[in-house]
Amino acid sequence: MGKLKVEEVISIIKITIENEKYPYQLRRIKNPPQQLYLKGNIELLNKNIISIIGSRSCTEKGRKLAKKFASELSAQGLVIASGMAKGIDTAAHIGALKQNGKTIAVLGNGLNYIFPQKNKKLYNEILENDGLIISEYPPETEPASNLFLERNRIVSGISIGILVIEAAYRSGTSVTAKFAKEQDKKVFVLPHEIDESHGVGTNQLIRKGAILVTSTKEIIEEFAFLNYKEIEKTEERADKKIVNKEYKEIYELIANGVNTINEIYRKSNKPMSEVNRILFMLEVEEYITKTKEGYLCV
Repeated sequence: MGKLKVEEVISIIKITIENEKYPYQLRRIKNPPQQLYLKGNIELLNKNIISIIGSRSCTEKGRKLAKKFASELSAQGLVIASGMAKGIDTAAHIGALKQNGKTIAVLGNGLNYIFPQKNKKLYNEILENDGLIISEYPPETEPASNLFLERNRIVSGISIGILVIEAAYRSGTSVTAKFAKEQDKKVFVLPHEIDESHGVGTNQLIRKGAILVTSTKEIIEEFAFLNYKEIEKTEERADKKIVNKEYKEIYELIANGVNTINEIYRKSNKPMSEVNRILFMLEVEEYITKTKEGYLCV
């Protein structure tokens, strides 16, 4: 459990269900929270949101798919929401950030706590990139398993639809999908091989009427008010890592032996906050790793 230090606490705003800023989609569900505590860009609450959910103990393939769909949906102008749990949730937030998109984290605890603690950097990245952190619980509320289940109705409730990446049998992901169905939200699911334990829940959802999808375009086309935009893709070579041009300068500095954050800052001529952000993205995308000696390319 990681409680924020006082100097790191950004202003928390509380809105009630009567407030005009309260998300329209959430107000329509059966048992909407009567108040929300917010940090960050409140305007995101009434944008078109897709929630991406899945297993905490996800596979590497699931992690990559979550990042891919989050990134592609962000490029289509959608806001990505998830629960900031480990696994698929974390990958979804990172995928949105990678595209310079907007993302919303819905917490199962108060905003003065970060859970899991290793997502402290992600928590700050979301806020620094004009994202939003929300909770229905007062700021000092500690994480608890029953609260995580309760918050799942908000993850689905703020969205126009949810995308399920991986789900085991009788998982929290399946609970969120159930909430979404009850809320009359579209439920999209990636199909899995029948012998994959992480695909049991997803395949069951398809049997029960969820929409099987294999591409971002198929999701966009399910909404009459959305228009799919063709996005130019960079051709990747199998023998060479393709680094986003926004991160390329710092990646190449590290590749050439500049491996401490102070050296990188001096040579890149970028603000320290931007250096930190790029290092974070390169690390989570597994282009670099941090060692005792500094950063190294992998």
